[in-house]
Amino acid sequence: MRTSLKTMLTFATAFMVVTPVIAEADPTPGWYISAGVGGNISPDETAKTKTGTATLQYDPSSSLQASSGYSWDNGFRSELELFHNQTNINTIKNGVGKGGHISNNDLFGNALYDISTGTNITPYVGAGLGFGLAEANDIGGLTNGTYLKSDIATFAYQAIAGVSAQLDRNWALTADYRYVATPDPKFHDTSGRGVYTGNQSHNIILGLRYSFDEPTASIPPLANAAPTSLAPAPVAAPAVAPVVQNYTVFFDFNKSNLTPEAKRIIAAAAHDYQKGHYIRIVVTGHTDTVGSAAYNQKLSESRATSIKAEFKKLGVDARQIRTTGVGKNDLLIPTSDGVREAQNRRGEIVFNKQ
Repeated sequence: MRTSLKTMLTFATAFMVVTPVIAEADPTPGWYISAGVGGNISPDETAKTKTGTATLQYDPSSSLQASSGYSWDNGFRSELELFHNQTNINTIKNGVGKGGHISNNDLFGNALYDISTGTNITPYVGAGLGFGLAEANDIGGLTNGTYLKSDIATFAYQAIAGVSAQLDRNWALTADYRYVATPDPKFHDTSGRGVYTGNQSHNIILGLRYSFDEPTASIPPLANAAPTSLAPAPVAAPAVAPVVQNYTVFFDFNKSNLTPEAKRIIAAAAHDYQKGHYIRIVVTGHTDTVGSAAYNQKLSESRATSIKAEFKKLGVDARQIRTTGVGKNDLLIPTSDGVREAQNRRGEIVFNKQ
């Protein structure tokens, strides 16, 4: 049993060492599905009847899970999960017979929280509540001629701690520990006698998660509002350079939602725009150099769109705002490819009177 636990922990450690090399992005907000497979170890449990007790000793066994959920921008995730494990009995002390197993099929509602580290690896913690079907199969009984073979619907709960590594915008590897348990179920042996026993397990599961959400790729069309033409002056006026005013806001890694500081800058810009008689706003989204050119192009467009939406909320005429994205081109701080540079993750806002 100790050897098997050591093996599972070795695989989990190897996962955390290897995945930073291939990971590219933080967890993606939006809908996702996931599945995983692993093993479990159950502590010894006491089986009790009115006439006696026995100790059930377990071998390492298998665990499976599949879930669907939603990842929020604030780090929280909510999901619905199907969980299955089987605990195989090695020996029964103070009883008669041996072998058999207890299986659990649980439906959990989970709440999880991804802990932002600013790196490619994201730890997470969570908990789940639900209901399950616990089933005892061919477990040797406490007396000759009987064995446990029954099932019971029961309340189930779990605690979760794990780590994920994002492979790209959509795919992530996961490795987690789960403590899964139910209140002591009451099974029945073949003589009809009730038998209470503990039902808990320590699980290590390796999995894969797929996120459906992608950054907004479209750029709202520009509605050009031409200024009212003026009658030509009798004498041509000397050429005057356009009056330009600039603002810059910054984004978190792999995000297009605005930070509180970015919103404060846009609010100040909106105030200046409304009193400065400007006729045009140009918003340009930028990214750093982590990830593919196509992905960063979409992300830069999404950042520009977020800035435009904030201006619109503040009363600025959206028809006067032109948005564009340049991906990982036109870097503020020149870097090589694959470098996280906070100052390159930005949106540039330019006002113009012409």
